[in-house]
Parts: sequence; C-alpha cells; structure tokens
Amino acid sequence: MNWKITLTLFIIVAVAALLFFSNQGKDLKQKYLDKYITIAGNFFKGVTGKLKGPRTYPNNTFEATITSTSDIFKGQNFDIENIGFNGKLEYNTITIGGQNINVKDNNEVEFNTDSMTGTIMIDTDNVMRISGQSTSVELNGIVFSPKTGEKTVEFSLVGKPVEYTMTNFYKEKITLSGVSGLLTLKDWSPLTLKGDSLEITNFLGTVEQTDSSLTITGKVEKVRLNNVDLLLSKG
Repeated sequence: MNWKITLTLFIIVAVAALLFFSNQGKDLKQKYLDKYITIAGNFFKGVTGKLKGPRTYPNNTFEATITSTSDIFKGQNFDIENIGFNGKLEYNTITIGGQNINVKDNNEVEFNTDSMTGTIMIDTDNVMRISGQSTSVELNGIVFSPKTGEKTVEFSLVGKPVEYTMTNFYKEKITLSGVSGLLTLKDWSPLTLKGDSLEITNFLGTVEQTDSSLTITGKVEKVRLNNVDLLLSKG
C-alpha cells in the first residue's frame, strides 16, 4: 500500500514543479497543491524516520579486570546512574531525607542502596563523598523510604571507606595513574603493572574495595596502557 501512496505523491510533486514557473501554475499551486506538498513532506519525513537504524550503544564487549590498591581512585569524581552501592565507612556526616543522622558509640556504619543516582567523589585523603537519590537506602539495617508523595529519598554521606562494592557501574572514561598490580584481559596472560597509567573506555561492571585492595572488573570498549592501545579481539 505504501508504494501506491508514494507514487501518487511523486506525481503530485512533479506536476507542481512543472506548473510552478507559469502564472496559472502559481495560482494553481497556491489554491490546490500547497497542502498536498505539505502532506508529501510529512509523509517522506515519517518514512525516513522509520528507516533509521537501531540506536547504537558503546561497544563494551571485552572483559577486563584490574587489581591494585585503593589509592588509584584518589581524586576521582563519578557521576553515576542506577548503581548498587553496598559499603562500610568511617563516617563524618550523614544526611538522609534532609535530616542529619548521628550514630552513637560507633563512627563506622553500613550503607546500602540498590538504585542510586548521583555523584561519588573520592578526595586525595581517600575520603568518599556520596550524594544522590534512590528509591530507598539502608543504614545499619534501618531502611529509609521516600516521604509520602515522593518517589525517591535524597541522601549524602561523607567518610573513609573500609570496604564497598559498586555494581552496574558505568563510566565513559576512567583515567588512572600510578597503578601497581595486575591487568587481566580476556585471552591474555595477566600483565604486571608497576606505577603505570591506564585509560579505560566505556567501562560497565563492578568496583570493589576491601581494606586497601581495589578490584575493577567488567566489560570495556578499549584499554590504553601507558598511552598505547591494547588490541583486543572479539571472541
């Protein structure tokens, strides 16, 4: 059916073009054809839209694991969306739902959320600043839910991480320096790193710190070691 409509519209546009330069043609165009030309334009626009290919996503298909010390994350700033965060921190300040929270007799807290969107910053003293919103958060086993009529609860937490895990963590580019440890890529033997620089493109996976050890594992598009691209092949 579409080809018949297309042929008809082509004929209308062709006739309009032939008549355009004559006086009678101009009158005819204004009186009858303008609205059909508009319809034709909208139709072709719709067809063109339907012919567009599927939306492309980052080609993060290569498996990679980096194991190093937690110091490599000092000075990092991450904008994150819908990640899971489960951790234990020696806290300085905690705010949940606009209320300051104080934990008596212990400055170490467990903080968990399954769907956080916001910002995580780690300063040069390894102090982590977490701020954002989630459908719920859990602090030392107590669950905080959104207020009535709201969909999310806002929170912020500042403290030194003892241990944590971030899941579904996406970052377009991670740049690390002074990396000592191991870099493991699919189908490669582990590479020993000693104060090296790394640039990871389109990372999606898990970041885990236990004591002073940090492990980054997931899928990437590209890894650059000391300004040299490591050639990865699909397999």
